[in-house]
Amino acid sequence: MNLSQKIQLLSILPLMLAMLVVALVTENQFEKLSTQTANSFRESVTNSRKQELKNYISLALSSIDHIYENNNQDNDAAKELVIDILTGLEYGEDGYFFVYNDNGDSVAHPRQAYRIGENWWDLQGPNGQFIIRDLINSAKDKTGFVEYVWEKPSKQEFTKKLAYSVMLERWQWMIGTGIYIDDIDLDVSAMQAEVDKKIQSSSYVILFIALAASVVVFFCGIFLQFSERKLADSKLQELTKRILNTQDEERRRVSRELHDGISQLIASAKFSLETAEIKIKNNKNPDNDIAVAQKRIGQTLQDLRRISRDLHPAVLDDHGLATGVQALAKSFSERTGIKVVFNDILVRNLLPLDAKTSLYRVAQECLTNIERHSDATCVEISLSVDSLWIVLSIQDNGKGFNVESFERSRSSEGIGLRNMHERIAYHKGVLDIVSNKKGTLLIAKIPKTILRYAANTTEG
Repeated sequence: MNLSQKIQLLSILPLMLAMLVVALVTENQFEKLSTQTANSFRESVTNSRKQELKNYISLALSSIDHIYENNNQDNDAAKELVIDILTGLEYGEDGYFFVYNDNGDSVAHPRQAYRIGENWWDLQGPNGQFIIRDLINSAKDKTGFVEYVWEKPSKQEFTKKLAYSVMLERWQWMIGTGIYIDDIDLDVSAMQAEVDKKIQSSSYVILFIALAASVVVFFCGIFLQFSERKLADSKLQELTKRILNTQDEERRRVSRELHDGISQLIASAKFSLETAEIKIKNNKNPDNDIAVAQKRIGQTLQDLRRISRDLHPAVLDDHGLATGVQALAKSFSERTGIKVVFNDILVRNLLPLDAKTSLYRVAQECLTNIERHSDATCVEISLSVDSLWIVLSIQDNGKGFNVESFERSRSSEGIGLRNMHERIAYHKGVLDIVSNKKGTLLIAKIPKTILRYAANTTEG
């Protein structure tokens, strides 16, 4: 895997992991919410049913109150009237009232007449619950409500039932009624099934969003990779073109130097030597022509050394940056007549060759620009070291120029400035140029960390 693919993978995996965590947390929260909603729904419906049972009991008590409270009536007759009234009171499909005394004897039961007159104190439901005993006890302690399993008359099967009972204290009768609550469980189950369905749908949506986001991230990565590669290719093509242009420019410069300088000097020396040869044959003095030929040969050697130094300054390899820049400044001053002040405070020859070459070329390009454009009469060059940087500073007193327009220019001058910037940027350095009508200041800084050895001593 290349770097871009690793970056894409590192982008997609956390996204997928985050989406998975979100899905799990959301599903867990939905399940808790479903349970809470079901419990709340069950509690609400149960409370509604309890209130309904209280209303039914209140209705039953109201129906028999005129008999129960009539002390002048025969007690047995009153009880018979009450039993008749309660036996006839029914509601809904399975709603009725039942009566037991405090010993558990059945007094009235409209749906199961076989229970009347029998003692059911120890009657147990399918789960082992003492049903009649619990109904009587809850009526006595006035809690009233009991939940148990009882046979549902309409279906002839056992199901959950909620009952409410009260005591007729004077007769020691427990009057109760109940409603079957199996429908509550069905409603709760249906509601939970609906919630579970929505949870599943939400999980699918989250999964879809995660996959869609991953696909988007993947294709964005592909697009960025393609764009970066295209940009890199275009920059590589531009760099290649600039390298070729620079090579062609350097070849043209060397060609001009050879043609306009060295070739003319060699031709002149050759002509002088031929003239001396003719004079020797004619027994004339050839000293003057030989001297001219020697002078031209000396100039040729000087120009060859200068061209060789411009192509690659060997002094950098042998004596270091300070000596190389000093020699460059001396040659510049001799050639142009511009005064050069050189201050060389620098560490010993510890810079890597590529760093020395970059600073040397910056100085060379800067002096070339000063010669061509500045009309300066004095140049000051400094090499120094501070706590962080190796600093090359070149300042002239020329007419200055617009730095921004030159840096944007595609002319040879603009390319020269851009080349200086790139040479320094290669070493993670900084190039600053400040120019006005009083002159131009160039400061090139390379990090001190490029030194081959830690050294704080100055060059002696």
